[in-house]
Amino acid sequence: MQKLAWKKRKMEEEGEMGVGTLLIFIAMILVAAVAAGVLVQTAYKLQQQAESTGDEALQDVATGFKVLAVWGVTGTGSNVTDVYIKIALTAGSPGINLADAKIEVIQTIGGGSTSEVTLNYGGTSNGTYFSASELRDMAPSTTAAMMTSGDIFQVHLDLSDMVMGLDVQEQISVLLMPKHGVPTLLEITAPSTLEASSVVVLK
Repeated sequence: MQKLAWKKRKMEEEGEMGVGTLLIFIAMILVAAVAAGVLVQTAYKLQQQAESTGDEALQDVATGFKVLAVWGVTGTGSNVTDVYIKIALTAGSPGINLADAKIEVIQTIGGGSTSEVTLNYGGTSNGTYFSASELRDMAPSTTAAMMTSGDIFQVHLDLSDMVMGLDVQEQISVLLMPKHGVPTLLEITAPSTLEASSVVVLK
């Protein structure tokens, strides 16, 4: 009888040790599951952030304007008063909304000082706004100023309203700046001879 009681007590002790080990094992599994969940969530967030950063970097590198031609119109004083720039999108560039773009015009004046004007998109050209008209629209959209692949737009700059003008051999710098992407710098120099009320090829 005493031997059976000893065996029973020994089996009960072993049973208690087994339950404790099982509880520890389950706790370790739970901790590992929580840690794995945190790692997976962190990896997912990092992947999303990396993709977003890559898309933004690609957009900044690929987005931009391509200048096809530049010409001007002279006024009665034989200097260029209006500049027209024919533009398209660079290869692989996503669409650009000209309403979000800005154009900076810089001209060196007497004494080495510079005159600088920043223009926003508008329906007409003046000292504050530039205008743009569609010459070719490959994918018509409800947004009039939206440029897509294959489109050609003509930008108009009114130099006289900006208190600027291009006389013989004078130069202005035009910076076309999309909302995202690479700005396009354009150096425009007037030819050596100008006639009143005429069209002048500048590039």
